[in-house]
Amino acid sequence: MRPVEAGSIQDVVSDVYDVFGGVRKASAATGLAPSVLSYGTEMREDRPGGLGVNYLDRMARMDVEAAAVLARHFAALAGGVFQPIKLVAMEELTSACADAIKENGEAIFFALQAAKSGRWEDARAALPEVDESITEMTGLRAILMQTIQTKGAK
Repeated sequence: MRPVEAGSIQDVVSDVYDVFGGVRKASAATGLAPSVLSYGTEMREDRPGGLGVNYLDRMARMDVEAAAVLARHFAALAGGVFQPIKLVAMEELTSACADAIKENGEAIFFALQAAKSGRWEDARAALPEVDESITEMTGLRAILMQTIQTKGAK
């Protein structure tokens, strides 16, 4: 594997290959020539490009950890974080909604306490409740997106 700059897209692409066990195993899994994959880690100003997003998408769909590597990279570029969540079946949506309502209620309660008191300790105590609420709501969104992707319009 060629040397890459830490944190660059070439570094991320290299990490995706590592998920598969290296360039050769990624090549075997994807049906792409090792030279094509190697090109994805090459930094050249005279010929920018690297590995096409369609190839990265293919590898991400083949291995959830490859998708997570890419998600962490792009979330960081967008000023956010990637937090994997446990997907549940659409049949469990009602239960997931109930959990989300509970967590949202708790988050709002703690946030209102912090607003009323103005104390930093109360604000700090509210953060984990807000995080739990966000996790539940993100889970709901993921269930709905998974349903659309597997059963919905193409």
